[in-house]
Amino acid sequence: MSGRAILRDPLAERLIGPGKPFDLVEEKVGGRPRRVFAGAPRTLSAIYRAAADTIGDVVVSGEGRFSYADVFARAGALAAVLRDRYGVGRGDMVALAMENRPEFVVAFVAITAAGACAALVNSRGVADEMLHAIALTGARLLVTDAPRAAAIAEREADPAFDRIVLGETTLRPERDIDFATACAGVAPLEPIAVGPADGAVILFTSGTTGFPKGALLSHGAIAHAAALSKMVGTMQDLRYEEETGIALPDAQRSMSSPTVILAPMFHMTGVLPIVRTIHTGGTIHILGKWNVDVAFDMLETTGLARLSFVPAMLWDMFRSPRATPEMLSRIRFMVNGGAPLAPDLVAEIKRRTPHCLIVNTYGQSEDSGWACSISGRTYVDNPQSCGWAVPSVDVIVRRDDGSAADIGEPGELWVASAAVMTEYLSNADATREALQDGWLATGDVGIVDADGLFTIVDRKKNMVISGGENIYCAEVERVVSAHPSVRESIAYGLPDARLGERMVVEAVIETGADLTADDVRAHCREHLAIYKVPRAVLLLNEALPRTASGKIDRRRIVAHARSR
Repeated sequence: MSGRAILRDPLAERLIGPGKPFDLVEEKVGGRPRRVFAGAPRTLSAIYRAAADTIGDVVVSGEGRFSYADVFARAGALAAVLRDRYGVGRGDMVALAMENRPEFVVAFVAITAAGACAALVNSRGVADEMLHAIALTGARLLVTDAPRAAAIAEREADPAFDRIVLGETTLRPERDIDFATACAGVAPLEPIAVGPADGAVILFTSGTTGFPKGALLSHGAIAHAAALSKMVGTMQDLRYEEETGIALPDAQRSMSSPTVILAPMFHMTGVLPIVRTIHTGGTIHILGKWNVDVAFDMLETTGLARLSFVPAMLWDMFRSPRATPEMLSRIRFMVNGGAPLAPDLVAEIKRRTPHCLIVNTYGQSEDSGWACSISGRTYVDNPQSCGWAVPSVDVIVRRDDGSAADIGEPGELWVASAAVMTEYLSNADATREALQDGWLATGDVGIVDADGLFTIVDRKKNMVISGGENIYCAEVERVVSAHPSVRESIAYGLPDARLGERMVVEAVIETGADLTADDVRAHCREHLAIYKVPRAVLLLNEALPRTASGKIDRRRIVAHARSR
C-alpha cells in the first residue's frame, strides 16, 4: 500500500533529536522498524523497577493515601500468591474486574509484574458481558471485588475460574482467597524479565459484530504510550508558556501535576494514566463516580491544573455556582479526547478560562490511545481537528483501494507505531482486517489538510460516543433484536449538548405484541452495561427502510432522525 508523508507539529522538532529532551531511535517491532524514545523503558517491568524507590503517594482516593512503597509491597505479596498458589507465570492470562479504587492499581501492578497479561474486564458490564470477556481470554483466575463476584455468581454459581475477591463474599476454600489476605504477605515486588513483545494488557473494545473483541497490547506498546504521554505533555507545557507568557510552576508541569482518573480503569484512558504516573513518579487521584463538587474540591486542595474531561463534565462545571473566575483560573490545561468539542463549547472555554490551553487527542484502544494531538491557538482555530500525528506515529488517509488520498479527500485513517496492538485475541479474521502490512485500519473516515492536520469526518464503524463511553450500535442492536417481541432494530446516535451523543433505538415489534419502550430498556439493562442502554426507544409497526441490496438503510434513517 502507498502512503503520504505527513507534516508534524512544529513544536515537536524542537524537542526531538540528539542532545534534546527526547530522541527517537529505531527498533524492530513485529519484524518492522518502529521509532521509540531512546532510554525510555520498553516494558512495564522496567517501569516498575525504575519506580521502586520513588518517595511519596502514588494513589489518593477519598481519605486514603497510598505511597509507592505501600502499593509496591502489596503488589509484591499479591504477585507471590499469583505465582505460588495459582501457578501464574509469564504469558498467562489473569482477568481483572474491579471498580476504580487503589486495589485496582495494586492488582494491575502485581499481575503484570508477575509476567502475566492483565485482561481488563468491563466492571460496569452485566454478568453476561463479564463472563464472555473472561471466556474469550481463557483466564483461569479472576481478581475482582465483591459486587462483581456477586453479579457473576447470580449467573454462574460455581464458575470454572479461581477468584481473588476484595470485600465480603462467599469463598470456595480450596479455590478462592480474600484480596486483603493475598496482599498481607511479605514479599518484595520483583518484576520478572519480559520482552517488549510479551503481552501485557487486554482491553475489550465493543464489537461491530455485537460482541466485544479483546485487543492484546504488548509491554512495548504500553511502555511506548507512556513515553509518548510524557513527551506530548512536555510539548503542552512549552506551548502554554509561549502562548500565555506565564511560567508554569514545577508542580503544574506535566510530569508532576496530579493525575485525576475519571474514566473506568479498564479503559485505555484509565489504565494508561496509571502507567504514565508510575513512569513519571507522580500521584493518581481516584474520584470514582463523576461529581462536580469533588472536582472543585480538588482544584482548591490538590494543586490540580490539568483537567482531562468529556464534554458532559465540562458543561456540569461551567454551570456550577462554584465556577467563579478565580476557581476556573486554577485550570491551566483542559484535555479532551474521544470526539471533537462543539464549537460553542470551545468558545465558552476560551471566554471562561482565557489563560487555559485546550487540548484534543485522537486514538483508540488498538493504538494505545495515541495517533493525533492538537492544542492551543491551532486548536481554537481548527476546533473540529484532532491534530497532527504525534511523534513516532505515522498516520495516513487511504482510499478503499489502499492508495493515498489527496489533500482534503476523505478516506480511512491508518496508523502505524510501536504502540499498536499485537492482535485481537482469538479472532484471526478481525485481526487480518484491522492489521495490514504493518498498519492499523482505524475504521474512522478523515481528511488531512496541507498543514498535516487531521480531521475525523465520519465513522466507518457505527459507533456512538456518549458521555465519553464508546458504544457500538451493533452490540445494542443484537440485544434489542433478541427480545422475542422485536422483529428488527437499528441503533444510532443523535447530538446531545451534555453527553456529546445519546443512544437511540428504533425497534419494529411483532404483530400483536404488547411491548413498551420501557420494556425494551429493561431488557437492555439485563444484558448491557447501564451506559449502553438507549436513552430513547421508538417502537414501529412497519419494517425499516432498505437499500437496493436489502440492507437496512442506516444513512436514510439517521438523516431523517436528525431532521426531526
